[in-house]
Amino acid sequence: MNGALFFPVVMMAAFGGYYFWTMSKRQKALANAGPALRDFFQRTGYRYADMPPEPFEAHIQRATHEMHAGNNGTTHYVRIFHGIPIHFQQAYQHTGSGYSMSCSWSAELPRPPAIPFHAADRSLSSVGKAVYEAFSNMTRHWSPKHPQEAVTGIPEVDQRFRVMGRDANAVRALFQRDPALVAAILQQVEVDLWVDERRIVFADPMQKNMNAEMGGTVGSMAIGFDMTKRLALSMAVHERIAELLALSVRAALQ
Repeated sequence: MNGALFFPVVMMAAFGGYYFWTMSKRQKALANAGPALRDFFQRTGYRYADMPPEPFEAHIQRATHEMHAGNNGTTHYVRIFHGIPIHFQQAYQHTGSGYSMSCSWSAELPRPPAIPFHAADRSLSSVGKAVYEAFSNMTRHWSPKHPQEAVTGIPEVDQRFRVMGRDANAVRALFQRDPALVAAILQQVEVDLWVDERRIVFADPMQKNMNAEMGGTVGSMAIGFDMTKRLALSMAVHERIAELLALSVRAALQ
């Protein structure tokens, strides 16, 4: 064989072999997804929001089908956590020029909150974020939900987050008297948490919290198509954020 052609042929064969190997791994993982999904639904209590909670098997079948179909669509689960319905919504949409993604946890409020507030990592509105987006093909949309900036007087909070509300003094008092809420906020990897007139929302469209639980980009790549491990690790994130929402409901309504 001509030496000039040998290297390209070898590279094509290598890439072809890698492609078929990864496809084989994916198919094997999908074939074993049923037990992992069953464990996930049983332990978290999640069900599809647009389906009756029973029969349980119908939810597993639908989740398995969606997993085989790929990640172009919307997932909406709901669970009852400490008596509060917690909604988890995730969406991937491919377009002609790229794709969009969203991910959030939310809870409807039984009545308007006494103290609406918004806590978000400063990095979400920083100059560094704007510069990064200007030189990349990725944009993370963010905007403050309330007009007044609050200083909580808690150094760990004020250094890391922008905290906002309709009444800055009321928001400061809320954070000062609720150490459990503060601790729950601080343990998240990235925070965009707000309370408006109707609901409480924790938004994480880039899935920073989930990705960190997987061990970051390198860890997630190492997990690969192992859905048992991926779903098992995700449960800790769902628990932490559900606890944060429950604490936020209590704080906002008091």
